Amino acid sequence: MKAACHTLSRNEERARLRLRLRGAVQGVGFRPFVYRLATELQLSGWVMNSSQGVQVEVEGDRQDLDTFLLRIEKRKPPRASI
Repeated sequence: MKAACHTLSRNEERARLRLRLRGAVQGVGFRPFVYRLATELQLSGWVMNSSQGVQVEVEGDRQDLDTFLLRIEKRKPPRASI
């Protein structure tokens, strides 16, 4: 999994995370899974398929972004492989 985290402000605990996920991530329910997870954690952003896999950009509290990354790996759809 490739990830980049950008801080929005030194005084805030908010950040933006950009992911490019490769593997078996298309046609296995991965985008709806990412959407539900981001909504559950109150993160804003987008998710889309591309020729390079699935691209995700989310923004929110740093702690929620850390949780998001952990849950993507641990709770991904059964047929998905990153």
